Amino acid sequence: MLLLLVSSTAFEIRETAAWLNNQSHGLNALKAKLLISGIGQLQTTFALQNQISISRPDLVIQAGIGGSVSKEDIGKTFAIGSEILADLGLMEKSGFSSIFKMGLEESGRFPFQEGKLINPYRDLLEWTGLKVLEGQTVNEIKSSDINGFQRNQRTVVESMEGAALHYVCLMEKIPFLQIRSVSNILGDRDKSRWKIKEAVEDLHKTLVFLINKLEIADETLFRI
Repeated sequence: MLLLLVSSTAFEIRETAAWLNNQSHGLNALKAKLLISGIGQLQTTFALQNQISISRPDLVIQAGIGGSVSKEDIGKTFAIGSEILADLGLMEKSGFSSIFKMGLEESGRFPFQEGKLINPYRDLLEWTGLKVLEGQTVNEIKSSDINGFQRNQRTVVESMEGAALHYVCLMEKIPFLQIRSVSNILGDRDKSRWKIKEAVEDLHKTLVFLINKLEIADETLFRI
């Protein structure tokens, strides 16, 4: 089995990369390829598509840290079940309108479902044992909410790359997981209150646990 482990920065998966490079980790059935995609949707989309064209993986795991609307999530790691393009649209006097609300794109056109990029590998998500939350991808991290913006409407985890993973893997029909550890509350720009170290540590522990489980995973997990 070939696993493609993707992160926007080397920092977020540094410990996991070192663990994978250590030949004493005991992995036999699974081979892992690391990909540092860069920050944002454009770089991630290109890096993923390029790597897939070189060597098609059996599973893609995107791992990283992000923000959440709930302080209870800080330091915890989650699986992301769906993604939205939270700031792709138009800011009008009445508030933010998405490309779907504006009629510029059909909300049900594949790979979208009601405007969401949904991970269809439900058994795989459940197999992780992690709480599954919704995600939203943004191009700009804002310090305050904007009237009508698609934030703070529900429990979400925010990143700058999640939607790119979902889009590419759905289009390519490759099983995937997005694993996010929460480091901060959305809108809080005081980094002294962020728990980046704790989030990265929990992310590493989760990845080691999941990768070890993949050694004996049933192939039915990778079917829709």
